[in-house]
Formats: sequence, structure tokens, C-alpha cells
Amino acid sequence: MIFEVVSSSVVGGVYLAAKMKQKGSSKMQDHEKIISVADACNLKRGGNSIRLHRKTKEERFTEYVYQIPHGLSFKKFEEHIHEFEDGLNIKKCDYIFNLKGIKMLWSYLKNGDYNQQTFRSDLHHMFFDKNDMAKKIKMSFDGMLHFKVFDKWIPSNIEFEEPFLEGCESWVIPLGDNGETMLKWKIGREHMTIAGGTRQGKTQFLKMVITSLLRLYPDDVKFSFIDLKGGVSMNRFKDLKQTHAFADEVTDAMNVLDSIYAEMKELEARCRENGVETAAELGLTQKHFIVIDEAAELSPIIKKNRSDEIKIRQQCEMRLSEIARLGAGFNYILLFATQYPTADVMNKDIKSNINQVVCFKLRSGRQSQTVLDKWGAEKLENSGRALVIDGVTNHKVQVPLMDNKYIDSVITPHIVIKPRKDDENESISEEGAASGKHTLVIEETELS
Repeated sequence: MIFEVVSSSVVGGVYLAAKMKQKGSSKMQDHEKIISVADACNLKRGGNSIRLHRKTKEERFTEYVYQIPHGLSFKKFEEHIHEFEDGLNIKKCDYIFNLKGIKMLWSYLKNGDYNQQTFRSDLHHMFFDKNDMAKKIKMSFDGMLHFKVFDKWIPSNIEFEEPFLEGCESWVIPLGDNGETMLKWKIGREHMTIAGGTRQGKTQFLKMVITSLLRLYPDDVKFSFIDLKGGVSMNRFKDLKQTHAFADEVTDAMNVLDSIYAEMKELEARCRENGVETAAELGLTQKHFIVIDEAAELSPIIKKNRSDEIKIRQQCEMRLSEIARLGAGFNYILLFATQYPTADVMNKDIKSNINQVVCFKLRSGRQSQTVLDKWGAEKLENSGRALVIDGVTNHKVQVPLMDNKYIDSVITPHIVIKPRKDDENESISEEGAASGKHTLVIEETELS
């Protein structure tokens, strides 16, 4: 009985798939649709259309390479990207036959799930997948016109995996999935802005960057944390041996930034004495990352109602501007995170000296323009989706979500047990030192 049901079902399914294929054989293929859309958009010259030169099938996309008629610019094709995507997403059929249904059917019958009343419906779900086609394209030009057609676009959620770190060296870390691959980029040569609204992925990205740096470059990395969101976001990194300073109040932040600026000026003097221009020329490999979350808390304009702290915030803003202007060459790198990316938070000195930008979804196009100099971040689809600028290169990625369990597994070997405040004060008293609250500990490093 079971054999008869399986046999008739499989034969029927294969026959229907063949008929569907035969029925759709007269339909245009993707490369033909691209040519058709180009013609409809008048992207041709003298009656000559674009001509297919090469087709390459990759794991996550198919690339079509075309020769274009003389006199047409790539910009003209870019302007019609939505027309090309709409043209590619015209469905040939509502359902796609799935041969994996044979295995599913066998398990279905073997496990006794057969139900005469629902069998036809169950069979349909096993052998046919709904054709929710939403193809996306990427276009580029190198003398030939390239279309990369993705059947499945950037996933909306990605869990961080250890293999993402494979191949990362020389300050390269994972960034996010761009639809083709897990994009990686070089960090530590330029300052970085991380912008995004509440719960859009900004702090999660910072934690991924910090943990990746610890995992890959534990002996060459150093951190100063200015966590003005109550000290909660970055608290798990507070006791790392790589942590130079940790501030969760604006006064402490000023002390940290003053200390970093003094170190930087000392290093600048060493470079001048040795006739070199950068820390790298001195043979220094350690990089000091200054992690700021939330930068708006340091703004004297946004926090103007706190009149007693105006001068402190002005001092912080001045130090940030100086570090942004001079720091990268001396291995002091800002990671400047904010959910309020306005000119009041990112003044001209800071913005003009930051070339790496990771921007999650923002509330308005005006905020997007402040960060990216263009609209777009206000239209990002979901949490964790980001627009990325690295110099002049633009990307759209889904940033992996790194869970706290993995973070703790990486950072635990680097945590040092620091003495309690009472023990510190008792020690200071015994040595006859002046009493007081010490919030900043300056450690001797190759940069200081």
C-alpha cells in the first residue's frame, strides 16, 4: 500500500514538474529579461542593444556580463536599477517543484503521519515550494557591464560563528554579510563612526568589534572605554588587562581624554626626535582604541541644560577633535558611537577626520545625510542592517549577532582581578598617600 502511494506520488510529481518546465520553456531567461528591460528604458544606441558576453554561476548569485553600445554611460544603467529588479521578479509560476519531497514523503509515511483527508495537501507542501521570488541585483562597470543577480538577498538575521574569523590578520576583522560573502575589512588605520537608532545594532556591533580584536590581536590591542549609558553596555570589558581606562561619568571621561591627549603628544614628540612621522615608523604595533558610547552625552550643546558641566563637555569635545585630527597616525583610534548623529554631536573637526562609517537605521533622512552625506539609512529594512563606508567604497551588510556567551568565552582569559576600593584606599593610607577617589589608572605601555 505504502509503496503504491509513494510510487504514484513520485511519478505524478516528476510528471508535473516536467510539464511546468515545458510550459515555462518559452519564458525569458534572466539574461534576456535584462536585455528587454534595457531596451524598454531606451538603453541602446543606433538600434543596438546590450549584448551578453559571459554568464557565471556562483554559490549565491549568477553574474551576467554585457557589452554596451558605444556612447552609453554606466550611470544611465544605475538610474534604472529598480526597473531591472522589477523585471527580474516577474514570476514564471507560483510554485517550484522540490525533489527533496521524495525524502520528506518517505519519512512522512514511515513515521505513520499519513492522513487520508489531508494527504493531497500534505503532498503539495512536500513537493512544491512557494515561489516567493525577490531577486536583487548589484551592478558594476569595468569596461563591461556586470549584473550580479541574487535569488536570495542579504539574510535578515545572522548568528556570529567562529569561522567568520578565519583568514583575518593584519588588523582585519569580520564586518557583515553583503549578500555575496562575509565582508571583512581593515580596522585601526582610521577612526570610525557607528551611528544608529535605539536597538538597531549599534552597541552589538561595538561588542563584536571589541571581541574580535581581543580574539585576533590580544597582545597588540588596548582600550579606553567612555560608556555614558550608565556603564552597562561596556561593563563586561572593564576588567580586561587590555583596558587602560573606563569612564561612566562625564568628569571621568574628561580625565580619560586629557590623559590620552597627553600620551599622544608625548608620542608625537618622540616621532619628531627620531625624524619619523608615525608610530608605525617607530616600530610600535600596539593600537589604542577609544570606545565612546554614547557620544551625544559629551556634547556641550545637546547637554546645555547641565550648566555646571558645560566647561567639562567643552573640554571633552576639544580633546575628541584633537584626537580625531592627529590620533590615527600615532595608533590612537576613535570608535565614535551615537544614536543622535547631528552636527551638535559630530562637529566638523570630528566628521572630517573619520573615514570609516557604519550606519544602522536612523529616524530621518537628515540624520542619514549628517553621517553618510546622503539619504538611505532611514530606509534600512531591519535591525542589524547597516550601510558602510570605507573611504570611497560603499557596502550594505547584515552585521552578525554575537551572543554574550561567546563574548565571555573570549574575554574571560584576559580578565584580571582588580582590588576593591576599600583595599586600594587602605593601601594608599598605609603608604601615607593623599586620600581621594581615583577613577583613572595610567598604565605603562609602548604608546605611553
